[in-house]
Amino acid sequence: MSANLTIATPESVGSWLPLFTAYLAFYRVSQPPEACLEYLGERLRRRQAVAFLASVGNRPQGFALMYAGFSSLTLQPCWMLHDLFVAPEARSLGIGAQLIARCQQYARDLGGGQIMLQTAHDNLRAQQLYERLGFVQDQDFHVYYWSSDAS
Repeated sequence: MSANLTIATPESVGSWLPLFTAYLAFYRVSQPPEACLEYLGERLRRRQAVAFLASVGNRPQGFALMYAGFSSLTLQPCWMLHDLFVAPEARSLGIGAQLIARCQQYARDLGGGQIMLQTAHDNLRAQQLYERLGFVQDQDFHVYYWSSDAS
């Protein structure tokens, strides 16, 4: 089944906010919906992110959220596909693959580069999808995090 894919606007965030909070819940993260609404709207307003929505009928069923960056190693744009979520009832309709393909086309349209993504070690279904769509697990670099919230 083909979903209708659109680019999210700051004004549309409220329509897909339930999907975003479900995504956070999947990763056992809780944020106030009002804070999520403000955060996402601000990222889109400032053009710091692009989000694609997948709708079946007029109901949002999935989203992909990418942040723009650059790679000094390749001298090209580098996109972080940070958030990808499909409503449980819409899984196995091909919506995740459609959203990723749209992200890939968007990157090509803006001059190419790379798309990076991360997923949980136990999210095997997502890993299979990513590999089927041409993503390769990094064998060269370890990923480290630092947080200003850490004590």
